[in-house]
Amino acid sequence: MKLEEYRNEIDQVDKRIVALLNRRAELVREIGAIKTAAGLPVVDWQREAKVLEGLVAANEGMIDDKALARIYRAVLLECRQIQVQMNEEAVAAGVPVQ
Repeated sequence: MKLEEYRNEIDQVDKRIVALLNRRAELVREIGAIKTAAGLPVVDWQREAKVLEGLVAANEGMIDDKALARIYRAVLLECRQIQVQMNEEAVAAGVPVQ
């Protein structure tokens, strides 16, 4: 395969990653709504640790486990921000949240 063909394939992979990240964000919003309605906190540190452990355990590719964990910590942080924003919007609307 030529350089340009590899780059085109990477571009396609990146587009799939973006689509999957957006799907994850949709699910995070749904979970955030459930948490807000139940008065649950945004962050569940045990759940996040379990997610990271599961991903590292499933990692069979070229990415180092530590690198994978760093990438996913960034994903989790951004997803947390979605729920924080949801809580802020709920507070502004007068909905009690924890």
